Amino acid sequence: MRTMTTNYTVQDFLAAMDRGEIKVNRDYQRSDEVWPDTARSYLIETVLLDFPIPKLAIRQITEATGRSYKELVDGQQRSATLRAFRDDQFALSSAVEDPSLRGLKFSTLSRDQRITFLNYQLSVDLFLGAEPAQIREVFRRINSYTVPLNPEEQRHAHFQGKFKWFLHRLGFQFNSGWEAMGVFSQKAMIRMADTKLLAEVSHAILHGISITSKRSLDRLYKDNDEDFEAEAELENRLSGAIKTVRKWEELHGTSLMKPFQMYALLLAIMHTVHPIDLLQPVHNVQRGHELEQNT
Repeated sequence: MRTMTTNYTVQDFLAAMDRGEIKVNRDYQRSDEVWPDTARSYLIETVLLDFPIPKLAIRQITEATGRSYKELVDGQQRSATLRAFRDDQFALSSAVEDPSLRGLKFSTLSRDQRITFLNYQLSVDLFLGAEPAQIREVFRRINSYTVPLNPEEQRHAHFQGKFKWFLHRLGFQFNSGWEAMGVFSQKAMIRMADTKLLAEVSHAILHGISITSKRSLDRLYKDNDEDFEAEAELENRLSGAIKTVRKWEELHGTSLMKPFQMYALLLAIMHTVHPIDLLQPVHNVQRGHELEQNT
């Protein structure tokens, strides 16, 4: 078996799929389920912003008759999403981070945006002369030396609903702020430590203060996967509290910026400004009030 890395533009790749030159081999795919619009929209936004996406993997098969074709062995959801967007089968959701892209279909993109999308370079590992057993061995070996996912990364790989994308959007918004305040390093944020903190604070608002476990956070994601009625309230509370702490520069870099202290500080700010029902037994606030921004 030989492996070579090559590139396709989105236009050339989808045209090859349309002609049947690249076929999906579902034996290698983990699921036939279609990604929800939030996940599909995020992939398309990534392409339109010209950020990299993971490689696709294709097996080239040459028959004894000389006939040759290719099988897509990794990247079914990505390729299906690119194809569906090109064919105007869905519009970009309100969860994408660039407000100017929300609600757009391929046909309603600007000319330059359509060109960016169609000319985007897909990186592909092409397996030549590979038997099915060798393809399986490739992925077994990749998985054997990949750093294991932590629970937060596992949740974000498994859940693709509203709560996951709410945390993703909020995490992106405050990425630079966490580091500037001394709460998280870039390395910690790459492993989603900031997302875990946001999830734990959200859990306290919705269910009261408690020691969270993998099971309780999994349940939080699951319960708010399809319907997340508290999204606007939580976004306002969390955004307001984090912005307040960012203004308290004298606290930055101190022990109060440790994640477990930040958990308590954010809840205290939110509860003081607008009382949280489940926290009233812990500390009764008669009515909310504005905090001084420079204390």
